[in-house]
Amino acid sequence: MMKRLLIGGMLAAALPGLSLAGDIANIQPIGFSADGKVFGFQEFGIEEGGAPYSNTYFVDTDSGQYLEGTPFHTEMTDKDANLSKARRQNLTAARSQMDKYDLLTNPGLIAAFNPPTELGSPSKTIRYTTLATDGPPKSPYTLSLGEMPVPTPKDCASVDKRVLGFSLQMIEKQGAPNRQAARQATAVPADRACSVEYRIGGAMVYQPEAGNQIHIALILAFDADRNGRWIAVPVHP
Repeated sequence: MMKRLLIGGMLAAALPGLSLAGDIANIQPIGFSADGKVFGFQEFGIEEGGAPYSNTYFVDTDSGQYLEGTPFHTEMTDKDANLSKARRQNLTAARSQMDKYDLLTNPGLIAAFNPPTELGSPSKTIRYTTLATDGPPKSPYTLSLGEMPVPTPKDCASVDKRVLGFSLQMIEKQGAPNRQAARQATAVPADRACSVEYRIGGAMVYQPEAGNQIHIALILAFDADRNGRWIAVPVHP
């Protein structure tokens, strides 16, 4: 079940300097539950037509699925609305889940970030370490993103480009090649089903007090109009 708030607003594009058409959402990680089994993040921006929006997602890091009753979507359409109102309304709606899992206490580490505005950066791979230290990289990890054609969903029949799904591999683990098997393969969430391109936009890492590390690949999904929205994919090295 997906909760949606329809409210109102109008602003300029979220990333005014970007050369692509459409809009690309900003992303703000919220955090993890203490045991690492839940990850939350917010995306927000201004739709191409000028309406502010904000969405908050809660992901089960075992299954990769959204928690029941989530995500929370806020779209604003009245003339007095703005992005600040959209974000506040959205976080208010999502606050019970944030508090239930105490996400603000466990922010995790933004191990890498690779937005489309970073010129010359690869779009299908990202390399990072799990400790924020100076000096040479220690025990690095590399994630590699692949794209594949999928049957066009009924709701995407009007899309004039090939609809794609994606897979994700961890090709380097603690500095050693790790190409023998996919660490994570995923079907596209229903709200990203009409995607035609993907970019690996970042990586999060969290170490629970008890248990193994959890990595989150932040995937940017583009639709045919070049609107970009985020998918959080759990990876268990």
